[in-house]
Amino acid sequence: VPVDVDLDTYNIDVAAAASAITPRTKAIMPVHMAGLIADMDALDKLSADTGVPLLQDAAHAHGARWQGKRVGELGTVATFSFQNGKLMTAGEGGALLFPDEETYEAAFLRHSCGRPRTDRHYLHQTAGTNMRLNEFSASVLRAQLGRLDAQLTLRDQRWTLLSRLLGEIDGVVPQGTDPRADRNSHYM
Repeated sequence: VPVDVDLDTYNIDVAAAASAITPRTKAIMPVHMAGLIADMDALDKLSADTGVPLLQDAAHAHGARWQGKRVGELGTVATFSFQNGKLMTAGEGGALLFPDEETYEAAFLRHSCGRPRTDRHYLHQTAGTNMRLNEFSASVLRAQLGRLDAQLTLRDQRWTLLSRLLGEIDGVVPQGTDPRADRNSHYM
C-alpha cells in the first residue's frame, strides 16, 4: 500500500505509514530517497509499536549514514540494487544485508535453491531460487568500494551549488536535509 512522502525530504511520511497499517500489513518498506535515509528513529518506533517489521529499500543509499551508522547497521533488513544506474553498479544484481544470523540463514536457503550452506547432498529444505551474484560482478563491485567514499564526498560538495541553483528555478524544490542523516549519497 503506497503512502505519501514528507514534502521536504521526499522520504516516507511516518504518520501516513502509521495510518495505513492494518492487520494485513506484512512490512513497512521505506525507500531511502535519492541518498537521504528516511526517519529511521520514527520508523523503528512504529515497527516496535505495531509489530510490523521494517524492510529498507537502500537502492539509492550506497554509503549513506544515519547518526553515524551505515544503512546495513540500522538493525533491519536492507536491500541494495547494482543495476546500471545506481551509485555502485555491476550491470544488474543486488544485495541483502541482515541484522542477525537467523534471518541471514533463512534468506540463504531461499537464494540457494532451498539448500543450507553445509549441504553437500542436495537435500532441499524449502523452495528456493538460484539468484546469486556471480564472482565477476562481485569483483567489479568490490573495486568500486575503494572509490565510493571519495565519490560521495565530491557529490556532497557539489550538492551545495546544485541545490542553490535548482532552488532558483520557479516550482523546483530541492530535497531537504535531516541532520541525523550525517551522510547523504545524493543519488541522481
